[in-house]
Order: sequence, then structure tokens, then C-alpha cells
Amino acid sequence: METTKELEHIPPMKKGQLNIYKPSDIKRWGVERFLEATAVHDPFLLEFPEFTEEENRRMDELLAEGDKGAV
Repeated sequence: METTKELEHIPPMKKGQLNIYKPSDIKRWGVERFLEATAVHDPFLLEFPEFTEEENRRMDELLAEGDKGAV
């Protein structure tokens, strides 16, 4: 006799909200399965449409400095 256990649903990340998952939940679901279900697969848009061209340029500079560990 073959039994199949249905996997528990992992709630998705909600855009624009803090998403808090308990370590016990992640352990129960399995880390790999949790990361696959909650990871962002879309590329991050580094240009902010509400910023001016000068603000976008300054943001790029700050991000580059942060990547070097200066900020």
C-alpha cells in the first residue's frame, strides 16, 4: 500500500509587506523547499521611476560604494 503525504502550503511573500516566518515553520517545511517557494525570481529594477535622473545617478554611486564596503 502506497501512501503519499500532501505537502503543507507555504504562504507566499507579500509585496510591500514585512514577511515573517518562524524558524520552526521553516524547519517543518524544509529549507530548500522554503527558499524555492519564497525566493524572488524576477530581476531587481535598479532604476526608480519616481527619482530624477540626477537622483538615479547618485543612487548608483551610493550602491557602488556600498558594494566596496565604504558605506
